[in-house]
Amino acid sequence: MKRRTFLAGTAAASVPATIAIAPAVASAAPVTPDSADSAATVRLVLDGVAHDVPPATLYRTTLAATGTAGGTRVTMTDAYSEFSVAFPSPYIPHLSRVSVWLTGVTPKKGNLWLKLFDQDNEEWGTLASRVDPAGFDGRTRVTFEPQRLSRMTWSGKADGRLTYPLRRLVLVFFPDDKQSPDPFVVDVDSIEVVGDGGPVDTWSRAGALELTSGADRVLIDPHGRLLDWTTGGRVQSPGVLPLAVYYDNGTGVFSDEATAEVARVTADEATVSLTVPGFFAADVAVRLRAGHLELRPTAVRNLWSRPILRVACPEVAYRVIPAEGTMLGIAPKWGGLAHTRSVLAGGFYANYGMPTATHDLILFEEDDSALGVYSVQPANVKPFRPTQFGFVGARARAESLTGLMHRVDAWIAPGTSEALPATRLAAGGTAFDLFAAYRADNRMNTWRGLSDKLEPQLRAGLADSVHLKVDLWQPTGGTSATGRPEVAFAYLRAVPGGPYSVELASYYSDGQHDHHYPDFLTFDYLGGPAEFQRLIDTIHDRGHYASAYTNPTWWHPDSRAVATLGGVERIGIRDGRGKLVTKTHTDNLGYLIGGWRKAPRALILDQLRTFRDRYGLDMMFQDEIARREYDYSADFCAPPYAYCEEIVEQTAQSAAILPIGTEGVGGDRLFQNLTSSLGFYLNTMQGERAATYDGPNRNGVVVQQWPLGTAVMHDKIAFYPHNLDRGVDTTENLSWALAFGLNMHYQAQHMERDFRAGRGFEMLKGLSLVQRRVAGRYFGRAMTAFRYLTEDLKVSRTAFEGGVEIIASHDLQPRALPLPGTLGTVTVAPHGFVASEQGTPTYALINDVHHRPGYLARWKNGRFVPELAWYPADLAGYRSDTVHADLRLTATPAELPAGGTTRAALELAAWDGTPIDLTGADIAWELDGQPVAHLDTDADGSVWLAPNPGGTSGWATVRAVVTRDGVAAYSGVQLVELSG
Repeated sequence: MKRRTFLAGTAAASVPATIAIAPAVASAAPVTPDSADSAATVRLVLDGVAHDVPPATLYRTTLAATGTAGGTRVTMTDAYSEFSVAFPSPYIPHLSRVSVWLTGVTPKKGNLWLKLFDQDNEEWGTLASRVDPAGFDGRTRVTFEPQRLSRMTWSGKADGRLTYPLRRLVLVFFPDDKQSPDPFVVDVDSIEVVGDGGPVDTWSRAGALELTSGADRVLIDPHGRLLDWTTGGRVQSPGVLPLAVYYDNGTGVFSDEATAEVARVTADEATVSLTVPGFFAADVAVRLRAGHLELRPTAVRNLWSRPILRVACPEVAYRVIPAEGTMLGIAPKWGGLAHTRSVLAGGFYANYGMPTATHDLILFEEDDSALGVYSVQPANVKPFRPTQFGFVGARARAESLTGLMHRVDAWIAPGTSEALPATRLAAGGTAFDLFAAYRADNRMNTWRGLSDKLEPQLRAGLADSVHLKVDLWQPTGGTSATGRPEVAFAYLRAVPGGPYSVELASYYSDGQHDHHYPDFLTFDYLGGPAEFQRLIDTIHDRGHYASAYTNPTWWHPDSRAVATLGGVERIGIRDGRGKLVTKTHTDNLGYLIGGWRKAPRALILDQLRTFRDRYGLDMMFQDEIARREYDYSADFCAPPYAYCEEIVEQTAQSAAILPIGTEGVGGDRLFQNLTSSLGFYLNTMQGERAATYDGPNRNGVVVQQWPLGTAVMHDKIAFYPHNLDRGVDTTENLSWALAFGLNMHYQAQHMERDFRAGRGFEMLKGLSLVQRRVAGRYFGRAMTAFRYLTEDLKVSRTAFEGGVEIIASHDLQPRALPLPGTLGTVTVAPHGFVASEQGTPTYALINDVHHRPGYLARWKNGRFVPELAWYPADLAGYRSDTVHADLRLTATPAELPAGGTTRAALELAAWDGTPIDLTGADIAWELDGQPVAHLDTDADGSVWLAPNPGGTSGWATVRAVVTRDGVAAYSGVQLVELSG
């Protein structure tokens, strides 16, 4: 049922207004009494033909003639004001864009909305654009791109559909300052409506210039459009619009507005010159090579009075949506999002970009073909930030076409010109063919591999190590340990398994995260440098590796180091308007630092040397250096690219002192020097997973994760989940982490939660086994393949160099997964997996009818043999399928973390605490920490945990396995510190 709209915007405004839809100008709706001039008209330009039409509706808005032909003064008097105009006749062509030309008076700052209505008076979309008075020189254009339109329904969800013909459009203004009594006054020169030029397959090929390279070919028509690009025996793209520019006020100007000149250079190369008078002139070199089509803007000249901030190249490259088979649109959003054929065919439009994109690459992958778009920017050239990547689905329903677009930040001042990096449209058989081209074209294959960045002993140790973050402010979670750093020492002595790569946080200054940066070498909270050294020694004595959290990009004005450096006014970076750039994390205000200055750079590097030479750290974590979200700096004559280049150079210098890890995603140029990246590579780690995947049209069947973030450079860097996020603590996260080639990660502050649930250290022991048995086998090896094997996207296959393979289930139910060769199948637990190497199974998470999370199992003598019961926090984090032990175990006295005790009574009960009858049951006790503890059984049958005679003090963990009728039930785990 269609949504009937009585007046555009009535949800936001309670005062009624008059409305009528007219088939022609003569019968347009009467205006409200607000009108200052009932004869005022608005110039509506439809595909170059001007129509002066009266307003169809007015709401808290008056219109008056300006005396200039077609000009109208619009006065909007409220926080919500609008007016509408009707098309002279139903508008049938599909829209390319709507532009509003503003002249005369300088407007207020705010948001201008466009709403479109069809002949049944149904609202089909709302578009927003900015009105910015800064730099207003008497004439500007506000542009709306209807490819962004979403159908507005009562549910508030969108399916990207726009129906034709159109009958009316509405303009709504929301001022930034809604409390101001001053009205929004603007002179509207015209409202320009432009169609999309008809179906791509009807675009004329007559007079087109043909480029050829072997069997590859492409046509360039007189409008500068690239048609029928063919390589690999198929048309990869039926149409490519080469270029669009975007100004600092959001105005977009597009290649279909330009006059074009096309000139051949060679048989496989041409120059396309595009000119839009008053806006820009661009020369684009078009080069056809085997397997790819290159567009290189050799000069983009800004002819307007406002700076150009972005350039799209290509504006869009169309791709035919196959009628059947698999098609995924893979975007570099966080770790990577895959959109299936069904959502692309529905007209899906989306923009993704920095800082959430790891790579400058977006692509389509089909069953036997792939098409991608990326920049060619080797690390030795000036970087242009790839700011937006997207899918363009405006032609999907009518023409079965979707498209890729690619934009970079450009910073082209009025009257100046800039050459931009080449963009390549690359074709291949799989996504990994595109990754190979991306790496080769950007000279990434010359970068050192992970094994070359680490000395041999550290490389071998890290491959087997779970990343363990220990926050000294909350060492084990909960209130009992908060503010007690001594608990971390006990934890590090008690934690089983290993080795671990221990990242220390909140050890500095007052001990709280995001306070007093960069005072990372002040250990007031710990009690001085000697206590920090003792902490590092404790880590090393246990056979683990030590690193520490620092942040070289975001500092606090109240820190001692900033005061010594002269304050943030001297070392902070400034935006385009000269203001210091600030960010707030966890309610703490900090300033972005210009590390290209000598003093801050020296402090950063000197701190690293001190951590290495005095305290013996093995690695260092530097937060936020990979995000690349801020590229402009106006202070001290720094060039626009100073911030990014400074981070790249600083990371290289830091990596020469210690191996460096950072928060992930946002800049693969840094990967040439980084050792590890801890990022949001798994959206299952995110609290918003349900909203991302489980809404209408996004239910996990049409949108799913894809390992773009890890696949391209898996041999160059070690990938982990985000160090501040929950870690691999659910079964779902475990299968995704292995499918995406991630290493295991855990946060020590979850310990108390785990013990309350009876898991104890069991999950951490399981992660240690998985890291050694599985993840350590692909550590530092290139990923060579990834595919979803089922239509529901719930089974994936990942392959790595050296014959390592992961088949992973992403299903909440047990599922049969294939074994290599002719070995058949094995039923895995919910979100289980099977690992193999060189065609032989090695490890799996197998199903068990009595223990729903399943067992971690090794392959032995032709079958999987259980090694450890898997105890995750839950099966799937977004469904809250909480997992706890079958039975509750209590140790009295028992504290967490415990004070010393010489004996602890062990008692079993049901999970709700009620007594249970253990008559006839076989009870086996599992004890870790045998050198310090043993079990005693008294005459009454009670069981005690006791220290070994003459033994040293230490930690012991204990649990019971109760077997009745051949069925095992597991108790929770207790942790007790015993005094010998």
